[in-house]
Amino acid sequence: MSKNKQIIIWSLVAVAVLAAVTAILLLTAPEKKTQEDDTDTSVISDTDTANELMLFDHKESELAEVSVTNADGTYSITPSEKTDSDGNILWTIADIGSAPLNNSSLSTAAGYAVSFEAKEFVEEAADSSVLAKYGLAEPRSTVTAKLTDGTEFTFRIGDDVPSSTSSVYMTADGKTVYTCYKTHISYFLNNKYGFVDLKAIPDYDTSSEEILKMTIERVDLEEPLVIEMIPADDDEDNVQVYAYRLTSPYYAYMDLTNAPTFLYSIFGLTASGCEVVGLDDNDREITGLNDPNCTVTVETNVRTYTLTIGNGIADETTDENGNTTKKLDYFYGVSGDYPDVLYKFDTNTLEVLTIKPQSLISKLFLMPYIYSLESVTYSEPSGRTLDIGIETIKAQTDDEEDIHNFTLNGELTDDQAVKNLYQYLISAAGEDLYFDEDKGDLIAEITYNYLNPDEGMNGKDVVRLYSSNTDRKVIINLNGENLFKTRQMYATQLVSNIDKFLAGEEIVLTY
Repeated sequence: MSKNKQIIIWSLVAVAVLAAVTAILLLTAPEKKTQEDDTDTSVISDTDTANELMLFDHKESELAEVSVTNADGTYSITPSEKTDSDGNILWTIADIGSAPLNNSSLSTAAGYAVSFEAKEFVEEAADSSVLAKYGLAEPRSTVTAKLTDGTEFTFRIGDDVPSSTSSVYMTADGKTVYTCYKTHISYFLNNKYGFVDLKAIPDYDTSSEEILKMTIERVDLEEPLVIEMIPADDDEDNVQVYAYRLTSPYYAYMDLTNAPTFLYSIFGLTASGCEVVGLDDNDREITGLNDPNCTVTVETNVRTYTLTIGNGIADETTDENGNTTKKLDYFYGVSGDYPDVLYKFDTNTLEVLTIKPQSLISKLFLMPYIYSLESVTYSEPSGRTLDIGIETIKAQTDDEEDIHNFTLNGELTDDQAVKNLYQYLISAAGEDLYFDEDKGDLIAEITYNYLNPDEGMNGKDVVRLYSSNTDRKVIINLNGENLFKTRQMYATQLVSNIDKFLAGEEIVLTY
């Protein structure tokens, strides 16, 4: 017999055996349960348990009032006559004044007040001693919900569950003790100020808003810190590198990265908490708001924002040796939008309290566009003086270009040579911040006279280079204020470049 025939025969035998086994299983299998008998006791148990843990279940729209009583007093949450853009109820709290409310938090609290599911059953309380064991004889908070049809129900919140970080004890009937999630009852443990919207300064509107000016008045600053936008030049040929400049306590361009980041940091400022609504004179004195540590004013093309910072709130700790240390964790503050709301701000969010003017200055501190100038004057203590005049003759048509004439001490001079010298003049970079008054001998003075009298300090900027008495560097002084130190080689090469310029030789642009 061939191998193929053997395989076919054995396959037929296997099929026959499988058919016989299937028939036996079908004949001996138990009858199917009817639909009425086909039940799963574990499912019934789970469903029953779930039903028992759902203590009450109503819609938010059925709620007329939520009354909350805790250690801070009693307050009521009620629906207002207003709705949001999606048609959702806007909730309110009586006697909260003009404080802005966080409707998301209020809606969440209202939802839990009418539809509440416990986490686990604990035990039936036979007497008050059992309730006391769970902190329910004198509850931390009692919440009563009143529906529009007159129905009322109450639940009480007790102690935290010792074995859990997320659960607390509660009862809805004063007899049965359950656990529930802290997230479901956290709002009811706070006073009414817990529902105040903590965004003290609105978000910045990137589509239509521009910051024009920021002023910071602070007790540790002799003069206010003032940052102003540099007006855009109508001349499209003028290249404007910097958008903002410091105008007090001295005059300098702002760093292109640090300054914008700092300016926008005030927007969307969110407090850590609300302490009081309805500030009076006594509150302002206690919190230091009548004589503030810091006042911030930000002017935009849309409106003006203000922030006032009062006293700090210190956290005091004592170590095992009895040494006490204090750390300023928070500061009291008031927003101009809500002048009767006392906020508490985390110290880490208040950069305006610690920012130093020098940290915002660009190291390329002075880069005026050459055609925004009327003249540049260079002088040395020896008496050598160069007066470079810059004249721009505007083109008559769009097809023509402006004509620029340069003069040296009143005589026309080579324009490319002037441009090269000018490029070196403004390349001075502040490598080290320096604000001490001490300085050595004057090396050179450069005055930039602007066409626009609003530019610079009274229409001009004056840069003076001094030798340093303490190291081999040069002090850069702008408009009478020491700002930076730079390499001595800059001044050495500057004097050399003046020689080259007068001799008609090529200017060296590096140092």
